[in-house]
Amino acid sequence: MTPMHADAPAEPSANGQAVAPRFQVQAYPLALRIVGAALQVLITADILCASALVVAATFTGAMNPKPPALAGWLALLAIVLFGFTRLIRWRTAATFSVEPSRFVLQRRDEQFEIPVTAVESARVWRLPLPGAGLSLRMKSGRSFQYALQVADPLPVLEAMGAEARHPLTAFAHARAVVVRRRWYHLAFKFVLFPLVPAVIMFQLNQRITYGGPFAQYHMYGLGPYLQGFITYWSYFTALLVLFASIWRVLAELVAFAAAWISPLRVRGVRRFVEVAVAVLYYGGFCSLVAWKFLQ
Repeated sequence: MTPMHADAPAEPSANGQAVAPRFQVQAYPLALRIVGAALQVLITADILCASALVVAATFTGAMNPKPPALAGWLALLAIVLFGFTRLIRWRTAATFSVEPSRFVLQRRDEQFEIPVTAVESARVWRLPLPGAGLSLRMKSGRSFQYALQVADPLPVLEAMGAEARHPLTAFAHARAVVVRRRWYHLAFKFVLFPLVPAVIMFQLNQRITYGGPFAQYHMYGLGPYLQGFITYWSYFTALLVLFASIWRVLAELVAFAAAWISPLRVRGVRRFVEVAVAVLYYGGFCSLVAWKFLQ
């Protein structure tokens, strides 16, 4: 168990008075955390299944290939499930303040003031779902009714004056500091980048099958032409999702092992892993396509 101390650090304000550190968190009751974790797992499985279907069943020798309809329904299901996760995040949004004698959890419609002396320990989640976080173990033997999801538990633990050297804390901290993805990173990775092989292979198909880059458009109209292009784009997007998933699993395993072997070096390992994953994703996929094309 992690010992707690009453002398949690406070930052001085501009007028010299101490200001309690505040953190944006998600405050989960147990049932809602289970739902959030289940949704994360379902979304991941759904996307992987849809991608596998597109890769396996799109180009099957048909004259006008197209992704299977089931893959489209799975993609729609993933969007709906993602919407539920955003709703849960909105509902669980909270702030956690660390004061010298108490911890204050402020939710939308309620506030909890927890005396420092009533808390026995703060424990990082062993299973980081729906994300990294920590739970408060009370001296009564029970856990506090809300578990706190926070991308980086380390600053919270340090502000609380708690022991923060656990490998899982180091793992979550390195991930939060090094891996800072935004929506446009994912858009470039899984929307724009697949356009490169899609355009190349689509135009090759147009020239071989119809005799020119716009021959299908002139013969059959815009609809079939766009459908053909979307088919190639969907195929390479799905292929890249599966390709990226392989490297992501390996990257997380390496970083997780490094956190247990040498917690102080896990940030350096994480940086190396993320660079390696990026090189293997972009460079490796382009090399595979070129190798396949030149065979």
